[in-house]
Amino acid sequence: MTLLISEATARTRSPGALVARLRDRMADHGIGVAGSGAETRILLPGATALLLLREGAVGLRVEAACPDRLADAQAVLAGHLDAFAPAEALGILWRGGSAAGGDGRPHNFRALRVVSVTDIAPRMRRVTLAGERLERFRAGGMHAKILIPAPGVDPVWPRVGPGGQPVLDGCGLIRRSYTIRRLDLAAGTLDIDFLLHGEEGPGSAFALRARPGDPLGILGPGGGTVTLGRWTMLAGDETALPAIARALEGMHAGARGLALIEVADAGEEQPLRHPASVALRWVHRGVAPHGARLLEAARAATLPVQEEVTCWGGCENGTARALREHWGGERGLDRARYRAVAYWRHGGDGEG
Repeated sequence: MTLLISEATARTRSPGALVARLRDRMADHGIGVAGSGAETRILLPGATALLLLREGAVGLRVEAACPDRLADAQAVLAGHLDAFAPAEALGILWRGGSAAGGDGRPHNFRALRVVSVTDIAPRMRRVTLAGERLERFRAGGMHAKILIPAPGVDPVWPRVGPGGQPVLDGCGLIRRSYTIRRLDLAAGTLDIDFLLHGEEGPGSAFALRARPGDPLGILGPGGGTVTLGRWTMLAGDETALPAIARALEGMHAGARGLALIEVADAGEEQPLRHPASVALRWVHRGVAPHGARLLEAARAATLPVQEEVTCWGGCENGTARALREHWGGERGLDRARYRAVAYWRHGGDGEG
């Protein structure tokens, strides 16, 4: 098999610190990272990235089996490195392969239209969207970046930059991360579940006003998947409910474990398909602070002894940090056996 190879250079005052941040971020997403010191290897889906420390620069090399995976890796590397060094002009320009599609759009971009809107709980709205060539969303992560146009305005979709990342300047689009709840390739549709919390969040505002025919852009997939073990604990609040639901539906019939989902009250519960040996427990928040009841339930849970245990969480930033401390410190799990992701943070501009 012939590998496609692309190379670039990121010029920076702090090459070591920049690579260290990238290593940490990839590890947080469950992506394999190897090597140390002057050479780092990152095992991306369908591609391998090599980062070489140089004087005042980081050398980048990507190897992939197909153009799509090459472009995915280019965008991941350039996008993260640029985000970690906003005050620097890294000047990433790929040689040996283009990240653009035939129309000059990012290869992982799709233009979608709203097909239907369904309320599946008082504060959860499912928006079904239709588009072409959705096959790429079958693998490579369960999350995507949605691009929300201004209401009533014909959207200006992104172009691809020389570093491989989408260029949104001048497009008037708001970008947010969401979970793809369900993909139906036969129908050419995908579902995204939006947590409704008024007009202050762009995702919530879009879902509240969404009507058939409304446009929405999407970039992806990405963000990793939920790692499953012989026995798996899943813990999350409403923002992680779509990811937990997908993980439960993807488990084999003999899977074992526990899923803890914190919601406001019993009215927010949803029917979820899950293996018989995976217990599903809804945790009602009531008047307690966000995440408090979820942490209590996770700490009170009984984990099997002498069995491979894997834990995954998705919730508010502080709660995610507390889950990591609990699983790693109090439970003594190996770092590779647990992961807790911040889906939002108090006082921050979160997903919705």
